Amino acid sequence: MSTTDCTTKRSYKHLTAGQRGKIQAWLTDDHSMAEIARRLGVHRSTISREIKRGSVQQVKKVNGKQVYFQDYFDDTAQDRAEKRRKAIYYLKLEQVFEDFLTAFTEAMLAKPRIHSVDTFIHTYKQDNPDELVPSTKTMYTYIHQGLLAVKPIDLPRAMSLKPKNGKRSSTKKHLGTSIEERPEEINDRSEFGHWEIDSVLGLKTAGEPSILTLVERKTRYAITVYLAGKKAEYVNEAVSQLLKDYPIKSITADNGSEFASLSQLDGVQVYYAHAYSSYERGTNENFNGLLREFIPKGKSLKLITPEELAEATSAINQRPRRLLGYQSAKNLLGLAQAA
Repeated sequence: MSTTDCTTKRSYKHLTAGQRGKIQAWLTDDHSMAEIARRLGVHRSTISREIKRGSVQQVKKVNGKQVYFQDYFDDTAQDRAEKRRKAIYYLKLEQVFEDFLTAFTEAMLAKPRIHSVDTFIHTYKQDNPDELVPSTKTMYTYIHQGLLAVKPIDLPRAMSLKPKNGKRSSTKKHLGTSIEERPEEINDRSEFGHWEIDSVLGLKTAGEPSILTLVERKTRYAITVYLAGKKAEYVNEAVSQLLKDYPIKSITADNGSEFASLSQLDGVQVYYAHAYSSYERGTNENFNGLLREFIPKGKSLKLITPEELAEATSAINQRPRRLLGYQSAKNLLGLAQAA
């Protein structure tokens, strides 16, 4: 399924003291959060969060017993909002060390790029504990304001995606064993050796090569294989070889035709996700998104060499990940294999 990148800036406004006064009055009159949001022209979740932050625990007697409840007060909410804003410290660009900005720019524009914005900042702080370093959010602010040589287009994953128009439903059957039968040790990522698989395409034309991607669920270590085409025979041949080189206990696939005969392989259990449910293979989908930085959509894979693919895959595997406690997938794979 194709997605469209969107770089449209969204404007956000804080609630005013007057608006908070109206919220309190409307709550007293038993108006719903949805109605209050409509009257103020904001999202209902904005009102929900505001009421939660501005409420104070109260107590009253009901039938001789003390009953505790939360009640919203506009003056309390305003005071708390002002204190939160005063606590925010925004590091001005002119206060940032030049060495940091130089190193950051080089890291973000490197080919292949190893670091994300967050992992670079984390690593730099560890190496320079006495230096004042901007937060990840502040660096993204600099980038989107055009204050740095690094642009949003240089960081494809920083570009927001348009929301999907709706859910798709299907009665399409699984090719084999359903993901619903997958054991809990695979679902909770407690056991090493369980992988997710997918195909990455360049152009959707006849004779176009494809890239087979496998990602280990626990360590997020990825393997990529350059295939002559998107066919089941090519996939089975590649996976058969990988089974000799890597500890692969199970594979979770979608219902694509290229995986139709995957369950026929010996020595590995194959599970199939539900149709139109890419989130059930979210680890693999995330890797594919990272790989698109090196192999953008619409570019023929005939222009990509196996060596370039290997270099891109290695860069991603070596990238520290916040999800992994700022360790790399490559390091975790080594630890898992040694255990």
